[in-house]
Amino acid sequence: MRLRKLIFSTCIIIALTLFANGIIVLVYLNDGQLPGYGAGRFLSDRLHFEGSISETGPVNLLVLGLDEEGIRTDVILLFNYDSKTSKLNILSIARDTRVSEDGRHLKINALFYMGKEALVARKIQEITGLSADYYMTFDFKGFRKIIDTLGGVTFDVPFNMDYDDPDQNLHIHLDKGTQLLNGYKAEQLVRYRKGNRQGQGYIDGDIGRIRMQQEFIKALIKQKVRLKYLAKVNDIFSILKEYVSTNIDITDLKQYYKSISNIRLEQTRTYTLPGDTAIKGNAWYFIYDKDSTDKLINDSFYK
Repeated sequence: MRLRKLIFSTCIIIALTLFANGIIVLVYLNDGQLPGYGAGRFLSDRLHFEGSISETGPVNLLVLGLDEEGIRTDVILLFNYDSKTSKLNILSIARDTRVSEDGRHLKINALFYMGKEALVARKIQEITGLSADYYMTFDFKGFRKIIDTLGGVTFDVPFNMDYDDPDQNLHIHLDKGTQLLNGYKAEQLVRYRKGNRQGQGYIDGDIGRIRMQQEFIKALIKQKVRLKYLAKVNDIFSILKEYVSTNIDITDLKQYYKSISNIRLEQTRTYTLPGDTAIKGNAWYFIYDKDSTDKLINDSFYK
């Protein structure tokens, strides 16, 4: 199976602009304006999600990372935030999750091409019962740029990672051990799934890769959500403007400022949509477990 272009720029932008420390953004808010952006929407608003947003109630953010062609969602995250307690849940959804649309079965990562963020959000709601209030959609190039802008992330690579796919111009070569990952190396880490030789890579495929992405999120937030990175905010927003589409408003950031500033990494919980891989027809799918999913959402998520 070919390893598609995988990005994870989502984690850093969420951590820095919304759910980890509102100070980084809001210190620059001046009558609803950011430097160079003017008032109102700070990025393109291609879609407005309907729904009532409460200052004190839970809010859900759908985060999508597109593949190189910009037509498939290789990263799908649902951020579930409770402003009353300043606690955050992050649900990762495998890109190969089997769904039904227009009377046929397909992988969830194909829905973006068919109906953009609105269709993906509707399907996520069918699966989890959680509706998306906001969305952020990323171009993969922004990931490398932001990691480099922040000076890289120190991370303990658990094993040697080697994979080459000349057709996709994909080359992953990381040595085991703690090291400083620049943008290019960090992208290799979060894209790795299998090795050059049979038997290498994650035993559970994309689920193993998701776990590694979640560990990278935690390292990123722990190391980079600090006041000294305020000096980088203009560079970060320049990258956001070029590579990110969202319906988040400046007023939304102001609304959640007090609550967001109280978020703590140790209270953030990461989850993966329950289920297992299976072959259906001639294709590999991730088949989510409805009963386990319902239990997870009811027991752990804010509504």
